[in-house]
Amino acid sequence: MIKLVEFYKALRAGSSLPLIVGGSDGHKYVVKLRGSGEGVLANVVEFLSLALGRFAQIPVLAPMCLLIETDFAKRANDPEIRELLEKSAGVNFGTKYVEAASAYNERRAPVIAPEIKDNIFLYDLFLLNIDRNAGNSNIIINRDGLWCLDYASAVTVRNAVAGKSHKELALLKEMKRHLFYRDHINAYSFIRKFKEIPDSSMNDITDELPEEWLGALHMTKETKSRLSKRLIEEKNNVATLLKRLDMLRILRLETEEERHVRTLQNKQTFEQKFGKL
Repeated sequence: MIKLVEFYKALRAGSSLPLIVGGSDGHKYVVKLRGSGEGVLANVVEFLSLALGRFAQIPVLAPMCLLIETDFAKRANDPEIRELLEKSAGVNFGTKYVEAASAYNERRAPVIAPEIKDNIFLYDLFLLNIDRNAGNSNIIINRDGLWCLDYASAVTVRNAVAGKSHKELALLKEMKRHLFYRDHINAYSFIRKFKEIPDSSMNDITDELPEEWLGALHMTKETKSRLSKRLIEEKNNVATLLKRLDMLRILRLETEEERHVRTLQNKQTFEQKFGKL
């Protein structure tokens, strides 16, 4: 396993506080610390989502397991980062660092083929990954290509890991804000390729999860087996994806003004019940 040997800087975006670091193999990586945000659960969800995304031919980076040793924290000058590194000793999720990359912006970026956009959206729809919209693409580009990032909010995988269910309608309303959503997406090509992914690949993916992560989530051999089975069922359930597309076509998207009013109403209700923060 690659050990982290050099600290370069923090990327202050979101709750995960990813770091650019150097590995024992001489390469740079972006590591998401298990001691920040949602910790090991987020690491597992991102690892599984990227691994499956590569099988589905989605432009994602290869998921990596990176080892932070206990003395690595002293390489950071910032006390906050040192503390997070100390909490994150052990195996953490990461990806290769992409040099000279910038955030994707549809108005300024090169044209992306419609099929690639559709596949990115459909994979996010399968995952119920609501964290990709015009204001926050979570896509990076450079002259060599583009890569989709940040799958920690992938509800399908998250709930498979945690053994939970979700309220689909609320999530679909957010999916309609997706950067690449359009009313007339033909999903059959994506579904055909997706179903061609061997069921055994799902077992391979879950088998790659570090025992350290499984232990932190109190996952046994039996619960890991149930995770694989649930992901296989989700992958092979064509009807679910088609149903979600049908629902998206008829769902009315809340306007920004309506969303603002609802947020204020929710705030007022909270303050009436609990007082002002």
